[in-house]
Formats: sequence, structure tokens, C-alpha cells
Amino acid sequence: MLRGRHKSVEHRQGRISKSAAGGGFSRSSDEDAVMALERRAGRVQSGKSMTTPSGRKVRHRKINWHRTRGLSKLTPKHFLDAYQKVRRNAGGPGVDGVTLADFALDLTGNLYTLWNRVTSGSYHPAAVRRKGIPKGNGQTRYLGIPTVGDRIVQQVIKDRIEYILEAEFMDCSYGYRPGRSQHDALQVVRLGVRQTSWVVDLDVSKFFDEMPHDLLRKALDRHITDKQTRDLIDRWLEAPHQDEEGQLHYPQGVGTPQGGVVSPLLSNLFLHYTLDKWMAINRPEEKLVRYADDAIIFCHSRTRAEMVKRLVEERFRACGLRLHHEKTRIVFCKRSNNASSHENISFDFLGYRFKPCSKRTQSGKLFTSFDGAMSPKKKKLKTAEFRAMKFHLWNTTTLEKIAEVLNPILRGILNYYGRFNPHGMESVMMAVNDRLCKWASRKYRKVGKSIHRVRKWLRTTATRRPELFAHWQWGFTYI
Repeated sequence: MLRGRHKSVEHRQGRISKSAAGGGFSRSSDEDAVMALERRAGRVQSGKSMTTPSGRKVRHRKINWHRTRGLSKLTPKHFLDAYQKVRRNAGGPGVDGVTLADFALDLTGNLYTLWNRVTSGSYHPAAVRRKGIPKGNGQTRYLGIPTVGDRIVQQVIKDRIEYILEAEFMDCSYGYRPGRSQHDALQVVRLGVRQTSWVVDLDVSKFFDEMPHDLLRKALDRHITDKQTRDLIDRWLEAPHQDEEGQLHYPQGVGTPQGGVVSPLLSNLFLHYTLDKWMAINRPEEKLVRYADDAIIFCHSRTRAEMVKRLVEERFRACGLRLHHEKTRIVFCKRSNNASSHENISFDFLGYRFKPCSKRTQSGKLFTSFDGAMSPKKKKLKTAEFRAMKFHLWNTTTLEKIAEVLNPILRGILNYYGRFNPHGMESVMMAVNDRLCKWASRKYRKVGKSIHRVRKWLRTTATRRPELFAHWQWGFTYI
């Protein structure tokens, strides 16, 4: 072990590099950060004496530095790569109030400190900041936000063990896995509702808050053999939560922060043994599609669906979890070629509402299909977001500036909800056009408050400049 004390991450925040303060070149590029980290690591690993970051030399016995450290294969470059991923994902500060911008002020020093603490075994995570997010049904969902340094360390460990666990996961799992997306899961569901008539819509109640640690550790024991890596995961699971009033709450053997970098990977591992593998062994004739804690099971008859629902409830109860009583239900996929009936003929999955809908064949004949489109809940939420922006009151702003603000939001909606059924977004896009018409009636005197003139202005402008707004490029140029 090293003697001497190193400066903690908290004491390094806000400190500008000496080269920048002295008029020299500051380490701003990633390559400079890598070189600086490697030079520091090289000094620490030298012969009979060690130079600490403060410049003081400490003598110790000659040892092989990497072999004495548990996570010996980790290098400073791993921490820089993890920082870049955390920076791309953005996110707010933790309990220490340090943002990503603050952390980057002394990137080399902060990353070196994290690397030194993790590889020496002296790393201990800070408390997790608990933040409440209102849900649409009046309830509150709580997120656990670790500090920037803790998120970087979690990303390092996630990159280290993800390839091990990824080899064990099954094809029915799509959530938070490399090379898989929500659209992949939605496509499988779209094909499944056309081939089967009954669906069991599963929803786990408070999964991230009630996941048992003892069963999770048993699953980790099967795949993670490195003791130091397991110790880090245990410390994250046992880290306290700090509420908005500053009080600490310690987990009582359950839960993982919904907002931590490593939490989705741990949740996938837990549900792999709780549901995925259990279904493959006990109910191989039923098809499962799971994204995180939302799952759909396809059944060929109502009797099978009722039996599967009962067995899955018992399985989750045995694993210390509960299925949401109201959201977990049996749904009938009503189509023209199926004459059965049921009280539930629709379900929501990943922001899409799957329900019976009318379509036409190539010959023009109408038939009833079962397909998905943007759910009413998401429509209401997105429309409320545009209404809250109040861009129709930006009288001193040009139409180009409004497009610059709205287009990133519009592209996100169009790219996700327009993948399978673009017509399902029509009400949201028309709400945007309605706000643009209100802006034009206030902006241009010639347009005034006449509905006919303002609609004509919208059609003319959209026809002349369809590239101005993202939804105009998709054909939503009317109101």
C-alpha cells in the first residue's frame, strides 16, 4: 500500500492546470489527458521511491505495483474512455454538487485520483442523490443520481463485466444491451400480435426499489469471480441515499439506484434468472419479449394466458418482487380473422399503444389489424411540452430561430414514433402547426386573426420551405 495522502476529488474541483495558469498549453484534448495520466501512472510505478501528486517522495519496498493491486488490468485510459461515455450521457450532479463541467476543469488530476483509489482498493462511493420525478398518474418516481466520479467508476466496471454477462443473456431481452434497441423489441411485438391472439402484459411494481440483494449476489457469484470487482458492486448496492432535505437513507438489502450506470446491467442479470431463463425452461412454447422490467408474453389461447399469468406472479413473488396488479393483465389481439372477444383489447409497450385498427388491402378492401402507434399518454405529454414552451408568444423571434429550437425535439419524436406508424403522431404535429399559426397571427399584420388567412400562410410557407421544420419534411404541413 502507498504511504502518504493524495488529494481527494473534492479538493481538486475547480483547480486549473498549472500550465494553463502559467500561460502555457492547457490539457484540453483527450490525447493530452491520456499522456498525462500515463506519465503519472509511470511515476507511481517506479522503483524504490514514489513521487506523490504533491511532489513529496515516499520510499517503500520494491514491489510489482500491478500485481499487488486487485484490479491490476485497469489503466488510466479505461477511466478516460469511461469519462467520455458519461459525458455523452450527460446527467446532473450528485450530492457533492460537482457537474461534468466542474470535473473537466482538472480532468487529468481527477481521473488519476479515481484510478489510484480504485486500483489501490481505497475507493468508496459517495451517497446517491435522490430526486423525485412526477409521474402521469399523480405518483412520484425516485431516481438515484451518483456523483460524476462514481458514475465514471461504474462505467469502468460496466465495460469490464458487460461482455461476460452479455454472453449469458437470451435473445428475448432487448433493454440496455449493446446492438439492441427499443425498435428491435417493438418490431418483434408487432410480428407477435399478428401470429398469436393472446398477450400477457407484465409490469413489475417498483422493481429498482425492491430488487433483493441476496438473490442478485447469487447471480453475480456465477459469473463474476474477481473479488475486488464484487466488492465495488457491493459498495454501490449498500451506498446510502440522500433526499432533498439532506437526510441519509440506507438500503435494507433491497434496491439499486435507478439512474446509476451499472444498475441496468444488474437489473438485466436479475431478470435473466427470474424471468427469461425460467420461461425458457418451464414455458418454452410461449414467446417472451422483455425490455428492462416491461415484458410481453405471447400465448395461443386464453387458458394458457391465464395459467402463464398465474405462474409468473408466483415466480416473482418467490424472487421477492411483485407484479403491478392493475397494469399486469391479459389482452386479446382482436383482428378480422379472429372472432373471440375480451374486455382488454389494447396494451402499451415502450410508448406505443397496440390496439385494433382499420387498414386496407392492396385491392382497397378494409380489414381489422392489430398494430401499434404512439400511445395517447405520450401524445398528451408531448403536446403539453410544446404548449409549455409558449413559442407562439415569441413575437421578436424569427421563424428560423423557432425552427432551430423545435427541430431537435421534433426529430426525436419523428424518429422514434414514426418508425412504424407515422400517422399516429398527427395530433402532436398538428398542435405544433397550430402554435405556429398563432405566432404568425401575432407577428404579421396582414395575416391577422383570420383562420383562413393564417392556414393559407402555413400551407404556403410549408410548400415553399418544407426543409424549415422537421415535421414539414414528413408531410405534416396542414392543420
